[in-house]
Amino acid sequence: MFKKWASESEMEEVKTDNNGKDIISDINKKTGKEIRHETGGDEKVNTILKGSKLIGNINVSCDLELSGDVEGNITSEGSSNIVIKGTCKGNIKTKEGNVNIEGELNTGNITAGNDVKITGKFNGGEVKAKGRIYINGEFNGKLEGNEIEIGPDASGKGELFYREYIAVSRGAKVEGQICRIQKELTLVKDSPEKKVVDFKTPAGEIKK
Repeated sequence: MFKKWASESEMEEVKTDNNGKDIISDINKKTGKEIRHETGGDEKVNTILKGSKLIGNINVSCDLELSGDVEGNITSEGSSNIVIKGTCKGNIKTKEGNVNIEGELNTGNITAGNDVKITGKFNGGEVKAKGRIYINGEFNGKLEGNEIEIGPDASGKGELFYREYIAVSRGAKVEGQICRIQKELTLVKDSPEKKVVDFKTPAGEIKK
């Protein structure tokens, strides 16, 4: 079930699929309202179908598969996975889940608590993943992950920062800088030197 945080006058068109779900196909661009998608019962995946267009931010509490177009940020505070098969203009952020770009992400960043896979197009700012980043599509931007793997069909340019290892397959066309992120060193200051004071008996003084 899709819940909309906006008045009915702000919605231009609502379609219903064969399962009886309401699909928001077009929302007036003037609305700056946030759209929250939730599922009930045993459903585990939210789906925005191809041909639909949504303008506004999305918060998800379960997996999301986007085949339509979205202009706005997509956020998951849990372990939900986000799959983009359509187009997205905005930031994508998951706390513990994965992000999979099979379609296209423009003018946005990706922050994932786990892995990121890009087989479509990424033309944003930066990708940050606590886990692995796999690229086998087009990319333009900064990549930062624990592991980075560039597939044979990958092409793009940017900065690649990795912690554990990086692999570039034969056939990949990559331009940019590759750097390994070193663990931050904690500076420990030496304890102050202990000064030994030698109290000497002044000349001419008689010891008792």
